[in-house]
Amino acid sequence: MKNIIKSMLDEIAAMRSGHVMPYHKVSIVVAGIIALLFSLVFSHSTVFEGKIAVIDLDASHYSTELIQKINTSPYIEVTQVFRAPVNPETLTAHDRNLGVLYIPKGLEKSLKTGDSTVRLGYFADHSNSSQNAEVLQNLSEYIPEIGAEIGAARIAALRLGETGTEAALSPMQLKNRHLFNPTSTATNSTSIAFIYFFSSLFYGLATLMIVGRLRMTGAWENDVFTRGPLALLCRIVPYAFFYTTGITVISALLVTFGQLRFAGNYFYYLPTIFMTGLAFGWLAFILAWSTQHPGEGASLMTFLVPPGFIMSGATMAVGYLPLWAYYVSYAFPFVWQYRFYRDFAVRGVSIGEMLPTYGAYLLFLTAIALGVVLLYHRTQKRLG
Repeated sequence: MKNIIKSMLDEIAAMRSGHVMPYHKVSIVVAGIIALLFSLVFSHSTVFEGKIAVIDLDASHYSTELIQKINTSPYIEVTQVFRAPVNPETLTAHDRNLGVLYIPKGLEKSLKTGDSTVRLGYFADHSNSSQNAEVLQNLSEYIPEIGAEIGAARIAALRLGETGTEAALSPMQLKNRHLFNPTSTATNSTSIAFIYFFSSLFYGLATLMIVGRLRMTGAWENDVFTRGPLALLCRIVPYAFFYTTGITVISALLVTFGQLRFAGNYFYYLPTIFMTGLAFGWLAFILAWSTQHPGEGASLMTFLVPPGFIMSGATMAVGYLPLWAYYVSYAFPFVWQYRFYRDFAVRGVSIGEMLPTYGAYLLFLTAIALGVVLLYHRTQKRLG
């Protein structure tokens, strides 16, 4: 126990020495800056006033009225209207517009006579498909609603009544409800994801440099291999503590003063952050085991945090991954952490339901710890 405490105090002293990253300060400052920055930059995760151009070949009174109605939607802004054919690729170049709405000639005439269905076209710029999904969804809902208003007058002549008219116009409808983040606030999606990402990034840099620093100072042989493998593993504990503290303090501020929604019990969730800190730190030991100086360890960051962030579902749908990649992704601690976050914070899952995931994560931590212990004994034999 004495050796374990000495090892942890050595790491706290290193943080405060001024010669390495002062992680006890960085853990709070980074999370705070990222929370402030992304709260200012992103207000919602929904595209408001998505810019589109319109090619209006009908050039009629009704087509003008239709364009005005679309433009009044809070989700769509009509930037340009053309009365002649234009290449839609030109109109979407340089991100001027997210897409182009095409109104064919004969729109007003067809609507008045009712002899055929008019089909409007939409050219979606899928160089950024996530942005266009919002605009396309709103157009797909808005255009049929406007069309139903026109058909209502004709069907009303049949004297079906209000309910019968609605049934004739739309015999089947889909009503949806957005669970967990109904207001589409970016605090519950983009901002919190980047708080975890950048906090993990700086944490990874700090822990990846430990082995190189111990080698350069002579502590690798003099202290590490005289105190035992458990003392080496416990060198990560102060870092994991500050990592947990930084994320928890900023999350509490966002819940209290911002729009962050935490549906579950934070005290049941709290151990997962500390466990992720341990997992990152021990994996950093394995990755940086043969490094000779801190800079060499820091260069291995690419293999520690970013892959887990990409495959965690924080920025892209997990369903995009092939089955083998989905299972491989659980080799990265960030994937585990974000799975816990979605279940505890967003969905409000109870601790009882999360116990199997906790158990699996403990097995994952045990496997990493055993990897460090095996490396320790193999190196100890070589040194001895």
